[in-house]
Amino acid sequence: MSTVTEPAPPGPAKPVEESTARPRTPFSSRISPTGFGLLLVAPVAVLLVAIVIYPVAYSLYLSLSHTNPFTGVRRFAGLDNFGQVLSDPDFWNSTWLTVYYVVCVTVLAAAVALGLALLLRERFVGRPVLMALIVLPWSLSTYAAGVVWRYVYSPQYGLLAAIAQHLGLPPLDLLSTNTVIPALALVHAWQFAPLGAYFLLASLQVIPDDLYKLAKVDGMGILRRFRAITMPYIRLPFAIYVVLVGGQAAMAFDLIYFLTSGGPGGASQTLTYAIYQETFQDLSFGPGAAMSWILLVVVTVLTAGYYVVAMRSGSRQGKAAGA
Repeated sequence: MSTVTEPAPPGPAKPVEESTARPRTPFSSRISPTGFGLLLVAPVAVLLVAIVIYPVAYSLYLSLSHTNPFTGVRRFAGLDNFGQVLSDPDFWNSTWLTVYYVVCVTVLAAAVALGLALLLRERFVGRPVLMALIVLPWSLSTYAAGVVWRYVYSPQYGLLAAIAQHLGLPPLDLLSTNTVIPALALVHAWQFAPLGAYFLLASLQVIPDDLYKLAKVDGMGILRRFRAITMPYIRLPFAIYVVLVGGQAAMAFDLIYFLTSGGPGGASQTLTYAIYQETFQDLSFGPGAAMSWILLVVVTVLTAGYYVVAMRSGSRQGKAAGA
């Protein structure tokens, strides 16, 4: 007699194992967009604190303290250092030289940059070569520019002295007391005018040529075309460039150090060089820091004021054009 074996009843179903692993969520998706953005800028913020904010804060601390350079002992001085600086005639002489230098640099750099931009806007043979040559002074370091112009200005073996001797003129020394500031300003403008030229050229190239053609048909001269057509397009970029050059000239130190070291007889001792001499040569850390803060505040106020005037002028120009 045969026996039929029945199959065992099915047991509980076994869980089906996943064939693939669950994909990992990217780290950038596990934090908020704000947190991710803060994480990206954190290294820059740390670097900014280390090389900008901390030195500025430490300079302010020095300006409010009396420091013994030999023992390192400091005591709070309040505004004594600022009062000492403001009552010093040498400080006001350096301030006048700084203003003189800034005006010379700004006028020369703005005039040369505008002239080069207007020239480069025209089409002529050799224009690409000229554009390449113009940018060379800007590509030089300030130290290299100082070395080059030291040989140009030298009254013994300089280029200008050789030209004067060839023409039968008396020895030429542009780094003398009466001409040292304009001579330094010429070097500064020579190095930074190419930046302004390309900056203004970008604005000139958006001016429609039809405007100039219509102006010629109406009989407008060159100066009138410049005032009526060119200047409205470049007024705001020109103002920004003037602010940049003026602020950079007020803070200039390396070019003066390489060429004259504040001489002859302090004739080129601008505020930046006076700060260097007061702080690192005379070891008067408090007055030197106070001078640097006075310079910083003055440059910031003048720059902000000039920007406000320029932006208002540009806004009025835009409203007039829209009307």
